[in-house]
Amino acid sequence: MEDSGCEDLRSREAESFLYFAYGSNLLTERIHLRNPSAAFFCVARLQDFKLDFGNFKGKTSETWHGGIATIFQSPGDEVWGVVWKMNKSNLSSLDKSFAWVQKRTVCHWSIKRC
Repeated sequence: MEDSGCEDLRSREAESFLYFAYGSNLLTERIHLRNPSAAFFCVARLQDFKLDFGNFKGKTSETWHGGIATIFQSPGDEVWGVVWKMNKSNLSSLDKSFAWVQKRTVCHWSIKRC
């Protein structure tokens, strides 16, 4: 029986994850600086969250000395961004980039095509 390639596809899927990006990580050039495997997946809306600048510690960027884009839960609001598909090998670089974040937020979601 000929291999249909499904096993290889499942293996590649298990090695990747989807990452919702906002702020400066919307830019391809920016996300690729530390996450070269990032590939555009789709435009997305995160319901019941709000975009803000700064964080719970009041930290500003050491690069541009301004507020850092962040999101927080806010019923009725929404944040638009993009979803990048990335290799799991990039998880550590994301964690380093967001060391100031209190916790990683995992959202269960579905894709709706209009």
